[in-house]
Amino acid sequence: MRPSVEEQLLGTCRILEKVICPCVVDQYALTILQGLIANLRMLSSAVPGVAGFLRSDNLATAVLLGQLQAGCCGALAESIALALVKPEPDATDTQALDQRNGELRELLSQALGEPKLTPSMRAAALTHMSARASAAPMRYVSTSSPSPKKAS
Repeated sequence: MRPSVEEQLLGTCRILEKVICPCVVDQYALTILQGLIANLRMLSSAVPGVAGFLRSDNLATAVLLGQLQAGCCGALAESIALALVKPEPDATDTQALDQRNGELRELLSQALGEPKLTPSMRAAALTHMSARASAAPMRYVSTSSPSPKKAS
């Protein structure tokens, strides 16, 4: 499809940079605008990887929930079991993948509060969350520089 989502986002960035930025005189507003442009650029490169990331994260989270299920109370263990038998959404349906991701992450959040989880279960959850954070295609883009430190 032309223009692609990425091309549309980058085109918006070009217009904002070439037409709008030169007209913004307020420094605070310009900083906000530059942050928005940076965010649009990040989205343009991240969008193609979102569906694959969600699919991979859903599979990994389901495996982890299967491991944690034994340390969960009856009702939560039952909810996990029901979630694990659900079929995975179509790999190209980003909205369905995102919804499934939210369901699985909610169950993971609840499971992490269970007192019966073993140290190895908690370690597996920490490893999972660290790997997820490292693989996430969308990341915050800072455009502000830190304030200079005053001499003491």
